[in-house]
Amino acid sequence: MKAIYSIFATLCVVTLMAGGNRNGGQASIAPKPKGVVRLMTYNVGAICKFHDKDFTAKDNVELLANIIKELQPDAVAIQELDSCNTRNDYFQLQAIAELCNPKWSYFYGPAIEYKGGKYGTGVVSRNKKVLKTLYIPIPVNEKSEPRVLTIVEYKDYVVACTHLNGGQPAQVEYLNAQIKRLYGNSTKPVFLGGDMNAFPESPMMDEFRKEWTVISLTAKGTSVKSPNKLCIDYILQLNNAAVPAKVVGSDVVKEVYSGNVKKASDHYAVYVDVEL
Repeated sequence: MKAIYSIFATLCVVTLMAGGNRNGGQASIAPKPKGVVRLMTYNVGAICKFHDKDFTAKDNVELLANIIKELQPDAVAIQELDSCNTRNDYFQLQAIAELCNPKWSYFYGPAIEYKGGKYGTGVVSRNKKVLKTLYIPIPVNEKSEPRVLTIVEYKDYVVACTHLNGGQPAQVEYLNAQIKRLYGNSTKPVFLGGDMNAFPESPMMDEFRKEWTVISLTAKGTSVKSPNKLCIDYILQLNNAAVPAKVVGSDVVKEVYSGNVKKASDHYAVYVDVEL
């Protein structure tokens, strides 16, 4: 890994040269309609699930960035991100963001200290007008992996990201309470993307529906390893004082021109197009 990336000790800054097609002349499997905001959620599996001698860490992060560029999202909620640990000794969120576009913004929420570094979730966006960032630890059952809610507020909307443990509706109850405390009376749309580890009709998703509306497609499986199972990755909008966004499209991304999505991660990306 150290031969692949140049890492500055104090800032963990990684500089990568983008490979593949650039967004400007790149065909898209799902062209973004004019006038919409495209939101995406993507569990990237710590960018290490399918490495071999022919598909390196560098190849993997470049493929993920090219997939994101091809789909042209305005913001992406990303789960399972390492930051400067011994499993992946570079700042993965920054690497993805800078390969997409060095001008994009990004914010990381660490869930745990892991192998000498951190592990958590983050948001990358072409939107540079960031008004507020914060992350909130989420209580979990004993012996469960700690989780985090990462939040980025922009001028026109808020994007949050999380990765939950399955079978723990109490995590959703706590998350709901924190979001309501921050944005329950706001007229600004709030969107949440994440790997919820919960099927659409599960108790966890029932708990979400008390405060949110699921706006992404749920009819397709989102796990690469279990393609025939149900959706576990979602994008939701908070039922606050904001006008509900008009959903004009959504899909689970099971193929792209940029490369093999089944090599990029063990989850498929999910996107939704909304008019605000």
